[in-house]
Amino acid sequence: MRRALATVAAATALAGGLAGCATTREKAAKVAASGNAAFRAEGLDVRRANRDVEVVSTSVVSDANGTAVVAVLRNRGRAALVDVPLALSVTDRDGRVVARNDEAGLEHGLTHAALLPKDGTVTWVHDQVIASGPGRPARAQVTPGRAAAAPAGASAVKLDFSDHRVVGDPASGVNATGHVVNRSDVEQRDLVIVCVARKGGSVVAAGRGIVPVLKPGRRARFQVYFIGDPSGAELTFEAQPSNLERAT
Repeated sequence: MRRALATVAAATALAGGLAGCATTREKAAKVAASGNAAFRAEGLDVRRANRDVEVVSTSVVSDANGTAVVAVLRNRGRAALVDVPLALSVTDRDGRVVARNDEAGLEHGLTHAALLPKDGTVTWVHDQVIASGPGRPARAQVTPGRAAAAPAGASAVKLDFSDHRVVGDPASGVNATGHVVNRSDVEQRDLVIVCVARKGGSVVAAGRGIVPVLKPGRRARFQVYFIGDPSGAELTFEAQPSNLERAT
């Protein structure tokens, strides 16, 4: 997992576009597969919070295209964790729940963080929040659940970014593009790329993209559409590895 920074010098008004179209993967045989299942047959159920995972911050951004939640997570435990379940509850300004992520059929990346390194932080983005009721989404609560320790070779999966830039497209809106580079010997499939735009320390836009296949030693182009307005903001890119099982 790697981070990269960029700054948006100028941007046009956002238009339609969905960040990160969902793709189907077979359900993982082991938790250590860390993301090889894109869909769950049942809804998410976190019954006990994971005390080793701190939710550093949560943010909610909305525009005409929908709502996104951004959570920064820190692993304070003794080992890296894989496939960490994340229960999400979104409320309006009056405290009424308007959205959760416990319905069946959600993409795996919208309910789990693939890898939380020991003593490290990860940014998780849910950009497909569907709110119900008259209230506008205002606050988010994220509850991390219990998870397995990462395989010994998890740190060998290295993903870097290059050529990232922001494009203003009058048809599809403002989006971030670039290349993600696989500097390991582990092939990644349905690799999730997240991008968060911050201005003055506050989250003003966020989105996700998915790279279908990224072979060892190769690079692949990604594209992220935003919820919110990234104009004049600093962008942070992160990649969550989908496969750790063969890391050496």
